[in-house]
Amino acid sequence: MARLSGGDPSLLRRLNAIAVLRALYAAEELTLAELVKASEVSRPTVEEIAADLGGQGLVEEVPLSPDAPRPVGRPAKRYRFRPEAGHVAGLEVGPHQALCLVADLRGEVVGRARAELTPELDAPGRLATAHQVLGAAVAGHANLRVLGVGTTGVVSGGKVVHGDRLPGWTGLDLPAEFGGGCPVLAGNDTKLATLAEHWRGAAHGVDDVVYVRAGRTVSLGLLLGGKLHDGHNGAAGEIRALERTGGFLELVAATVLTVDPQLVVIGGGLALTAPLRTELARLCLFPVRVETSMLGEDSVALGALRLALGRVERELFSVADVA
Repeated sequence: MARLSGGDPSLLRRLNAIAVLRALYAAEELTLAELVKASEVSRPTVEEIAADLGGQGLVEEVPLSPDAPRPVGRPAKRYRFRPEAGHVAGLEVGPHQALCLVADLRGEVVGRARAELTPELDAPGRLATAHQVLGAAVAGHANLRVLGVGTTGVVSGGKVVHGDRLPGWTGLDLPAEFGGGCPVLAGNDTKLATLAEHWRGAAHGVDDVVYVRAGRTVSLGLLLGGKLHDGHNGAAGEIRALERTGGFLELVAATVLTVDPQLVVIGGGLALTAPLRTELARLCLFPVRVETSMLGEDSVALGALRLALGRVERELFSVADVA
């Protein structure tokens, strides 16, 4: 990805460029005067930076609409961030599906592809299907900047260090499997689903969350202070199958009592929201809101998309280079 300094080593220049780009990223479009005010950068510098960012394809001057009233005198310059300048992708490779979502640089989903899988499928077959889904989703969407991948198991440093739900999955290096064209980030499916809930789901705007993924197995995602909690080995929240519903309720209740979250979100398809509300009301000192996820089958891929978009945003708005 092009850096924002345009070859200028000046820290001040870099900070000014970030201020201008942030202002444009947060708005549909801004006049030059509005951009000067929002960025708190001088008018001549804003014009220079806008031209520099335009050369990188990130910003463009907006032409006056033919139907717009003709202003008296010279029309004000208007600028917009170009979210179509690049794309990010989020790929779930799970027991039952491979799902890929493609979005522009503002996170607007513009592409999608899905294929069904079975838990018994071997690793080469699962990866081959995932590659096909990825290719179908990104077709026609130029300049893929970052790919996020979510899968079952304990994922650390891009590798599945423990993944006994899928044949041949332990030891899989996801960046090596899907890399080559762009950087690849990888994470556990439940943790990424938690990230998706915080981004566009029931936990939007809530920073202390317990996410429960309850299906054939149970796993938990913890969002503490607005950040995912991975644990020392990346295994926080990973549980083997529970044999009874009561065990599930006790487990979640114990976690809620320990973490004291603002919200519990239930995903994964099991109708356990009502009994969990009852159990938490009985045990907890303070009321805890319990909601059912509405993201459905998209939750993991959306979280992987958010992971990829976060990398792009750090590159766009960070003074230091991203490792």
